[in-house]
Amino acid sequence: MEDLKKELFELANEVASNLGYSIYDLGLGRRGKKRLVKITIDKLDGYVSISDCESFSADFGRALDSADLVPFSYELVVESPGLERALRDLKDYVRFTGEKAKVILKEPIEGVSVLIGKIISCENDVVTVESSENGKEIAFHFSNVKRANLKL
Repeated sequence: MEDLKKELFELANEVASNLGYSIYDLGLGRRGKKRLVKITIDKLDGYVSISDCESFSADFGRALDSADLVPFSYELVVESPGLERALRDLKDYVRFTGEKAKVILKEPIEGVSVLIGKIISCENDVVTVESSENGKEIAFHFSNVKRANLKL
């Protein structure tokens, strides 16, 4: 299965690049008895729309049919990371500087382990967030993040 995922990722990445998208996530799963090829696309210049998903789905579907990589019947699911997407790496903090986020820390800083506020900066591996609660800026190392996501 890992070889199949790798091949699917390579094909998906090629199609995504041609359309101006990137692959945020790719997985194989099930919904009841149906097998799924589930792909989450992203784009750097804004949020992914339904028409973006439709466009990628059509092109990737044709590429999948031509490549004949999947040895079982499947349903192709294409989606966006959503408005409250996970912040998975330092590039995400840089990209979404100025946006509101919820960050759960592994180790509390100044008694705070859950921080909701605006991302002020991300330099090297240090992220600074301005707390929505009190306006205080709190800096933490990325390695101290348990999980984080954008917040509406």
